[in-house]
Amino acid sequence: MAEAKGKVLISGFKLDESEKAAVNKVIENYVRKIEERFGFQEIILRLKKSLHGKAFLHEIKGTLVSESGKQLKAVVTDYNLYSALSEVFEKLMREAENIQRTKRQMEEGR
Repeated sequence: MAEAKGKVLISGFKLDESEKAAVNKVIENYVRKIEERFGFQEIILRLKKSLHGKAFLHEIKGTLVSESGKQLKAVVTDYNLYSALSEVFEKLMREAENIQRTKRQMEEGR
């Protein structure tokens, strides 16, 4: 993991070595982006895999705890693990941007 101020907790990611390396790379990239833009206390990622036919369906639940303690949540289900992981992070970042924009607008309105 990249050196970040917040904690990153992952559970359910029982992967082989090549998958672990790729997942860690995706996580590191998004953690760096989130740290630069918003900061965070904690990011929690939970993976649940289930077999559908001959392929695994990946459900990733993500929680981002902002520096103010607000919890943002996202859930994505996809057959592609990396797409699901990226989409969870994108949803969390969009939500954090919306909160940041709203907060800025309220401060400017005073």
